[in-house]
Amino acid sequence: MLRCTIIDEQGAVKSVSGPFKRSDLCNEHRLNPRDLRKIDSRIPNLVPTILIRKEAILINILHIRALVKADTVVLFDTYGSNDSRLHSVFLYHLEHNLKARSSGAPYEFRAIESILLSVLSALEAEMVFIRNLVGGLLAELEDDINHDKFKRLLHYSRRLAAFKNRATLVLEALEDILEQDEDLNAMYLTDKKNGFPRGMHEHDELEVLLEFFSKQVEEIVNEAENIETNIQSTQEIVELILDSNRNALLALDLKVSIGTMGLGSGALVAGLFGMNVCGRNMPLTLSVSG
Repeated sequence: MLRCTIIDEQGAVKSVSGPFKRSDLCNEHRLNPRDLRKIDSRIPNLVPTILIRKEAILINILHIRALVKADTVVLFDTYGSNDSRLHSVFLYHLEHNLKARSSGAPYEFRAIESILLSVLSALEAEMVFIRNLVGGLLAELEDDINHDKFKRLLHYSRRLAAFKNRATLVLEALEDILEQDEDLNAMYLTDKKNGFPRGMHEHDELEVLLEFFSKQVEEIVNEAENIETNIQSTQEIVELILDSNRNALLALDLKVSIGTMGLGSGALVAGLFGMNVCGRNMPLTLSVSG
C-alpha cells in the first residue's frame, strides 16, 4: 500500500494521504510495477529521477515524489521527512499554480514548475544554513585555533560535501532531460491527450522552464564548491600552523634535553674526580698485616 495525495484538474485536493494499492495505481495510470519503486520512499534511492511514460511523468527529487498527468497530480507521502512546513508550502503553491490558468501553460507544466520551485527552495535554504555555519566557524578560526573548532570544521566539511553531491545529482537529472528531445516532446501530456503530438524540436516552452531551474541549481553547486575550496584552504593553513607549533615544541624539548645532558655530564665528571682526590687534612690510614 502507498499513501498518496491527489489533486484534480481544477487544483482541488481530492484525497489526502489516502491508501492505494500498487496494482490499482499501475492499472489506472498505465505504469509498470518497477516504475513505482522509483517513487517509493521506503526504498532507499538517493539518485533523483525524472521518468517519462506514455501518459504520465514520474518525478523523484529530494523530498518530492510525484506522478504528473495531463489533468491529475499524485503526491506520494515521503516517509522519514520531518519538514512539514516545507511540504505545506509546496502543497499550497501547487494548488494555487494549478488553479491559475491565466498563464496559458499546460496543466503538467504548472505542476512541474511548482515541484522544481520547491526543490530549489529546499536547496537554497540548506545552502544558506551551511554558509552561515561555515562562515561563522572560519571567522572564529582566524582569532583562535583549538581542537574543538577544528573538529567542527571537519564535520561541516562532510556535511557540505554531502549537500553538494545531492545538488549535483539534481542538476544532472535536469540536464539529462534537456539533452533528450524525444523526452521533452513526450512531456507535452495535454497535447498528446488532445491528439496534437509535438514535433521533434517543438519544445521551446518546456526547455526554457527546465533551463531556468537548471541554471539556478548550477549556481548553488558553484557556491558549494567555493565554500568547499575555502574550507580546504583553511584546513591547510590550520595544519601548517599546528605543524609549526609542533616543530617549535620539538625544538624546545631538544634544547631542554641538551641542557639537561650538559648539566648531567658536568656533575658526572666532578663526581669522578671528587672520588679519587684526597684532601690535605684527610688522615692517611695504613694497615699492616702480619
